Amino acid sequence: MQSSSSTASTSGGSVGDASAAAKYDAFVKWLLDNGARFPGLELREYEAEVRGVHAKEELEGDQVVVEIPLKCLITVEMGKGTEIGKAVVASDLPLDAPKHIFLMLFVLTDRHNPTSFFKPYYDILPSSLSNMPIFWTQNELAYLQGSYLLTQIDERKRAIEADYAAIADVAPSLPSVCSVEDFKWARMCVCSRNFGLEVNRVRTAALVPYADMLNHYRPRETKWAFDNGRQAFTITTLQRIAPGAQ
Repeated sequence: MQSSSSTASTSGGSVGDASAAAKYDAFVKWLLDNGARFPGLELREYEAEVRGVHAKEELEGDQVVVEIPLKCLITVEMGKGTEIGKAVVASDLPLDAPKHIFLMLFVLTDRHNPTSFFKPYYDILPSSLSNMPIFWTQNELAYLQGSYLLTQIDERKRAIEADYAAIADVAPSLPSVCSVEDFKWARMCVCSRNFGLEVNRVRTAALVPYADMLNHYRPRETKWAFDNGRQAFTITTLQRIAPGAQ
């Protein structure tokens, strides 16, 4: 990942198959080809569908280390522009998390398009989210017997299912786009990945490919924002970051 015009590959051990590695390579190439920049970083895979971003070299403080152009972002407004999104807007449904819903609707609709601009991004999204509590098996949930967490997990499932049913009532095509299980998958993808942003003076939320692979750390070492001058999402270091650091 030497420059914004180069093709980058995943780094790390021998974990993962060739197909997964090829998808990651295609994803990074797609970003670079469309103007993204992250020359001092590299994507590493630790095990199947588990990866992170590391510094390839020492990063100085106050250095822009990630730049993802607006064209590569998926925003709330894009979800509102889908046929199902338009029906949801017109109905003014009392949804649990409206911004998340519109991001979900765009992904769930657009991923069926084999020539979608975002296909390289969809291809690297996790196919399974078994680490998320709403997808835990009955055997796993049994360890929480007596805990209020079980109630919270059940309430979350019911809220997502209620949103699905409410949207299907005003947009009957929803079941042909996604099942309720697909809807749950999308909800967990979005709630764990989206960024709240102000883009060209509009408050919104967005999925930001590559940036959503950086893990959180406290105290924080970076800051992120949408830069109206660059017309891009940026991540800037707040301090020196050592080579190899995540």
